[in-house]
Amino acid sequence: MTNLTAIEPRPLRMRAALRHAIDLRVKKGMTIAAACEEAGMSPQGFHKAMKRPAVRDYLLTVQMEFVASVEGEKAIYKARAFEVGMNLMLNSKSEAVRARMVEFFAGDGKVSPVSVHIDARQPGGYEYARPEQQVVEIRPEEGKA
Repeated sequence: MTNLTAIEPRPLRMRAALRHAIDLRVKKGMTIAAACEEAGMSPQGFHKAMKRPAVRDYLLTVQMEFVASVEGEKAIYKARAFEVGMNLMLNSKSEAVRARMVEFFAGDGKVSPVSVHIDARQPGGYEYARPEQQVVEIRPEEGKA
């Protein structure tokens, strides 16, 4: 009997320039052309390499690692934002700031989206009024509408 061993896949052979271009594309958000130029390779070589399943797998791995790192950082920044918000709620001299932080925490840290409706048929444009300001209606002068 012969000893059958599992065939190990060959390690991925990839030019350093291609790895660098993929990293720039994913981590810096560069265009393919810009990433290739900085990495010292041609965009045609990049596209040709992307036809190889192993290279596409490497790209997917880099993308997943990048997303995981961003999600980890997001959790840290969110925790710090909650600490700052709690400090503002407890120690701010402004009642408006304290009230806003209470609303923020009561909503589980969710901020209500702001909705703006602009009717382009109305002449004169629009004006944004902050919550503490009075709303002003803009009307065109008579005879100029």
